Amino acid sequence: MSKIKKYLNENNNKLNIKDYITILVIVILYGVFSFINLGSNICPNTFYNIHMNEELLFEFNNTFEISKIKTFSGNYGSYYKVYSSVDGEEYNEVFEINNSCFTWKEDNINTYGKYIKFVFTKESSLGEVYFYDNLNRIENINIKDYYGDNIYTLDDELNTNPKKISYLNSSYFDEVFFARSAYEYANNLQAFEWTHPPLGKIIQAIPLFITHHLSTFNYRFMGNISGILMLVIMYLFGIELFKKRKFAITSSLIMALDTFHFAQTRMGTVDSHLVLFIITSSYFMIRFINSNKIRYLFLSGLFFSLSCSIKWTGLYVGIALCILYFYYMFKNKLFNIKYISYGFMFFIVLPLIIYCSSFLLFPNNYYYTNNLKNIYEEQKVMYNFHSNLKEDHTFASKWYTWPISYKPVWYYSEEYNNTRGTITGVGNLVIWWFGIIAFIYSIIMLIIKKKKINKNILILIIFILSLLLPYMFIKRVMFLYHYFPVLPFVMLITVNMFYDLDKKNKLKLLLPEYLILSLLFFIIFYPVVSGLEVSSNYIDKLNLFSEWHF
Repeated sequence: MSKIKKYLNENNNKLNIKDYITILVIVILYGVFSFINLGSNICPNTFYNIHMNEELLFEFNNTFEISKIKTFSGNYGSYYKVYSSVDGEEYNEVFEINNSCFTWKEDNINTYGKYIKFVFTKESSLGEVYFYDNLNRIENINIKDYYGDNIYTLDDELNTNPKKISYLNSSYFDEVFFARSAYEYANNLQAFEWTHPPLGKIIQAIPLFITHHLSTFNYRFMGNISGILMLVIMYLFGIELFKKRKFAITSSLIMALDTFHFAQTRMGTVDSHLVLFIITSSYFMIRFINSNKIRYLFLSGLFFSLSCSIKWTGLYVGIALCILYFYYMFKNKLFNIKYISYGFMFFIVLPLIIYCSSFLLFPNNYYYTNNLKNIYEEQKVMYNFHSNLKEDHTFASKWYTWPISYKPVWYYSEEYNNTRGTITGVGNLVIWWFGIIAFIYSIIMLIIKKKKINKNILILIIFILSLLLPYMFIKRVMFLYHYFPVLPFVMLITVNMFYDLDKKNKLKLLLPEYLILSLLFFIIFYPVVSGLEVSSNYIDKLNLFSEWHF
């Protein structure tokens, strides 16, 4: 036990072999766990695209009682009316189907006939189409398109037909925008999602491009990788701020135990990359301040540039970076043309170059962004979209409610008899609520101690306020996941409180108790954030507050 305590409490301003081993263990343990049931690698990959008002005709070899249709939609989704006929002459409308992209769907149509006709109400894309007579799939179907040509791509991947439809084999929530665009970038198609810069979707597209294979696993892969890398940066941040291995491990561990981090990073969207680049940029700025090595300032600017090229909210961390950089120059009497030039090059010129390059790399989204003028025009369209996004949403929430996880975002739900699978962006209340206590504690210390204050407190408060307070002025609809970039710094300010108390030999038992409670919360709420199928009654009991719905 004494060796473990020595190992954990060892002062360690620079990384050594023990730190590398520790980081490797954290990455392997969390990495393996996070990849379990991330998604399926079996998915239809041949799609038939069809225009509005065109038709598909399905002819069976006999007349059947058709109970249901099971379909998988391609990147356009599928939108059509279903008609049935006995003689192929007179058709009756029996159902209308609207299905988002990369999603399996079963629809009960309960009709009778030898012919089924789809009449498309929007441009659509279909991967697989199966018809069922009660429990049995109807075989030997002749499929013809609008022009009378035979179609062979709508029942050619029978091995992809899942026994149960779930998040494992279908897209959910905003994946219908981001995964679709990633697929389109990988296949050099017109990119659908244009309300955010392209870089996040380009990163998401890497596994799809390398493997030439669409699957839920592939378009969630990079987000989960970024979620794992966040734990590494948190460890490095802990070493840089607290100089003790046990607080570096704690910094990484509480992020691994946060239920919101787990749910958000396993989804096929771009927020994981945004937060990773934000905290990496912040880490290198602290490294620069502590060492005066320009390479760290450049790396801070580089990752700041990348964060802005994921979402515009990456700009908010620039407020903190600017404050810290100017403070450093004034404190060290370095306010001169050399350091001003560094700041201008790394935090203005470099972000502009990377941002514009992300559009020029694939100039095929909303506007044909093959020149700077078109890129500028697209920014105006993007701004107008976000500034006018004011309609109500069931899971929308105000910025000041985020720290208590007041209204989680319900991403996915699927009912099966008495069980349910659900995925919700809900915070680990032990971690989140302790974060509020730590922030208040830090403000009090800042007021009481002033010049004698631990400098980490001031740094972390600057980051938290810079990333959170801009939302005060935003009128568009917002959600709990907008708090995600703030979370790492709330976690670090919590660790800083434990670090402060540890130096004073106060409440030493509080840290292990805090970690145990955080682990228990994660275990109890794991089904709610992972999609694990459990009793509906169990999930219902976890709706602790009136605004919690999952």
